[in-house]
Amino acid sequence: MKSLVSDEQLMLDYGQRGDVAAFDQLYQRYRKPLFGFIRQKMAEAACNEVFQEVWESIISQASQYKVPSDDEQNIAHFRGYLYTITRRRIADYWRSQGKHSHNDEQEVDELESLSNPEKEHQQGLDKQVILRCVELLPSKQQDVFMLKQSGLAVAEMSQVLDASFDAIKSRMRVAYQQLRECWEKHHG
Repeated sequence: MKSLVSDEQLMLDYGQRGDVAAFDQLYQRYRKPLFGFIRQKMAEAACNEVFQEVWESIISQASQYKVPSDDEQNIAHFRGYLYTITRRRIADYWRSQGKHSHNDEQEVDELESLSNPEKEHQQGLDKQVILRCVELLPSKQQDVFMLKQSGLAVAEMSQVLDASFDAIKSRMRVAYQQLRECWEKHHG
């Protein structure tokens, strides 16, 4: 059964009182979607490193975390806070590598599920088309699409990307339109 305690309260409990169980709940809530988000941007070995760095940052900054009030729009809720740190760690990683993005045929192969050979082959082709279409999106639309896939709401994406609510909605609309056109071009 999912706990009814908010992410913000769990973070406060951990940061102010050292409640390790509260941190564990946060970690369990976000480990899979966060890892998936990072994995979309890099190879698994680098992904593991960045994933660990994000949680280390959360731990080291826990005592400074504040719950946003209604008049403090510049302070993100926990999920926005988490994904902002994640985006910064990903950017730091790529800067240290001297690259802006990473594409690897092997990554597509790793994403394929094990099933019957015909189904596996078709799924592999579909995933290649989808990944290629996502890669072709302009950077701003790609970021919005990936954050949406990670479960962030438009308001949270607005905070993470430091853009207006309407700008995020527009980027999302453009991203989905371009993905649909790309899919139809390569698959239809």
